[in-house]
Amino acid sequence: MSALKASLISTVGHRPVPSTVRETDARTALTRGLADYLQTAVFDAPGGRQLRFAKVFRTWAVPEDLAEYPAAAVYSTVPAVYDASKFTPSPNSRCTVGEGSNLYLVSASEMILDVRVEVWANDPAARMEIVAGMEGMLNPVDWMYGFKLALPFYFGQVGIYETKDSAYLDTEEDAMRRYRKAVFTVTGQVPVVNVFEYKPARPKVHVSVDGGETAVVVPRLDVNVT
Repeated sequence: MSALKASLISTVGHRPVPSTVRETDARTALTRGLADYLQTAVFDAPGGRQLRFAKVFRTWAVPEDLAEYPAAAVYSTVPAVYDASKFTPSPNSRCTVGEGSNLYLVSASEMILDVRVEVWANDPAARMEIVAGMEGMLNPVDWMYGFKLALPFYFGQVGIYETKDSAYLDTEEDAMRRYRKAVFTVTGQVPVVNVFEYKPARPKVHVSVDGGETAVVVPRLDVNVT
């Protein structure tokens, strides 16, 4: 398993550090990033107790796997939307892959995906405390709605997340099995990135000098892409 983990961006003006590291597609980057973030959760409960997720799954919640409580599952079964309305393809981010690299990240669209977070607890009180903590965790900063995560496993990009809705899922069958579930829908978005190589132009200028000689001058050209 990769050691790269998503992390919360807590400051305004954060600039992503682009790279050529790609361990997932854009869709999985959004769900994996949110799962990484939830693994860091600590929820305060009455009596000075603290609740943490015993497990956070990156796939569909399978009941027989959720033997440790509380737990969460992060997944999506709906189509992702590719939104190109704000993008014009251009080499706007140079990869930091070493001195003299000609590799650039290019994004032609942004992916928008509704991600489902299922929370599993084994009593109503624990579920209520976790949901209350989740409401704060999904809005952790005072300068934006939602939050941003650095995604080092997907080209060093930044994922933006906003909570869409939440609900309690109670059935008679779940009550008999001591399942207390809640679900959040979180909309995530991230640039869809590709890598291109742009070799720097090296124009040659022929200069006539006294005596009829011709010199070839190759000026230095630094490509500055911002």
